[in-house]
Amino acid sequence: MRLTVKITLAVLLGVALIFSIYSYFSIQREREQLKKSLSREARHLGESIRVMVTEIWHQRGEREAIAFVNRANQVHREMLVRWVWIEEDTPDTFSPRVPIDKLDELFEEETVALLAASGDGRDFLLTYLPLLIDNGKRVGAIELSESMEEMHDYVSESLRRSAIVVGAMVVTSLLLVGTLGSFWVGRPMRRLHAQAERIGTGDFSTSLTLGGGDEFSELGQTIERMRGQLAEARAAEQAATQEKIEALEELRHTERLATLGKLSAGMAHELGTPLNVISGRAKLIGSADLPPEDIARSAKIIGEQAERMTSIMRQLLSFARRGETRKQQVELNNLLRSVLPLLEPARKEHQVEILLQEAEQPLNVSADPGQLQQVLLNLALNGIQAMATGGTLKLIAGVAEDIKPPDSVEPASAWYYLQVSDQGSGISEEDLNHIFDPFFTTKEIGQGTGLGLSIAYGIAEEHGGWIDVDSRLNEGSCFKVYLPLEKSEA
Repeated sequence: MRLTVKITLAVLLGVALIFSIYSYFSIQREREQLKKSLSREARHLGESIRVMVTEIWHQRGEREAIAFVNRANQVHREMLVRWVWIEEDTPDTFSPRVPIDKLDELFEEETVALLAASGDGRDFLLTYLPLLIDNGKRVGAIELSESMEEMHDYVSESLRRSAIVVGAMVVTSLLLVGTLGSFWVGRPMRRLHAQAERIGTGDFSTSLTLGGGDEFSELGQTIERMRGQLAEARAAEQAATQEKIEALEELRHTERLATLGKLSAGMAHELGTPLNVISGRAKLIGSADLPPEDIARSAKIIGEQAERMTSIMRQLLSFARRGETRKQQVELNNLLRSVLPLLEPARKEHQVEILLQEAEQPLNVSADPGQLQQVLLNLALNGIQAMATGGTLKLIAGVAEDIKPPDSVEPASAWYYLQVSDQGSGISEEDLNHIFDPFFTTKEIGQGTGLGLSIAYGIAEEHGGWIDVDSRLNEGSCFKVYLPLEKSEA
């Protein structure tokens, strides 16, 4: 609607300007025509009076002729008729109303007509008809003075009528354009604006059709085509994203199964021990001469070992199970403790000591516990495998201080970290630049997929963090997984 008002005001301003200019020149033209008409009438009257004055002057003398001129005022009241002398030092009674130097044409016996103002500010049309006296020795003139009040009244009336017409035109145009503008411009603009707002918020379900075949209809068709294209693009993007997520989850699950394979050999030994205990105790219970108290104790031991195997299998199944990414409140100290049983077989096989260093305070983050567990297991198993002759693996949870995140990571109010440090062979400086690249591995064929660290870094990024690594050949490696503190936790 504001556009309609602007267009209306611009058009009205132009029309009013043109009409005002036209009215001005029309009034000026009519004023000149009225002036010429009055001057022509004054000339005709003056010629008649001059003929009669000339005849009386010759027959009866100067006094009778001037008296005749004075009597003419009684007949023509709308016009003042006087006799004037065109010479210097003339008494005021016979002096012209204008300076003599403006009446030089009278000496050539030409009639003079001009406008003059009186002392009270009124305008008069003065017409002078010359009369040569005493064979041209003296020059007199008949002065006809007519007020221009009529012309001024006419001009004022014309101006007033023009102003009324302009005002009526402006009001009528505003009402007409406002009504039509609201229907032709305002309503389509509101619909286009609402459609653009919906598209801006991602709502592509509502279509828009504007009739009329005008520019707004063409714009509506363009917006409608854009809506369809955006809807198709978003559907394609969602499909591609979903495929990417499924592929990524498949890779993660594959890597999880590969990690599970590394744990399974050790777990077989872990399950073998309680199975042997259960088998032996069952045989004891089966013997007929076992006292009742020994039977009860053996049954209790069998129950404990069965619960131990159940716990191990539950952990393995939980780790191997495919599931949707679901963030929840995760306490990092508890997360470190949860991976220790899964690392126990590998620790024994490589004669590695695991030191757990928890933070003094609870470290709660919003994360998927299964994914973080996968990251920790991957880093810990890599560290254990890097220590061929044994050593110490440190698992640490803490609060990072004075840490600057990479440019690709959004800032956070605080950062927590999970650290995995080993005393293994370390990583060369050349390989450090590629360890997070997919399918890059320094292990022998069949020992690794080259996806573990890449997937771990992707998981850290999805949680708003990153992984930092510090490694020296023959000294060991230190991996730190940084995770942001949620604002709601601060």
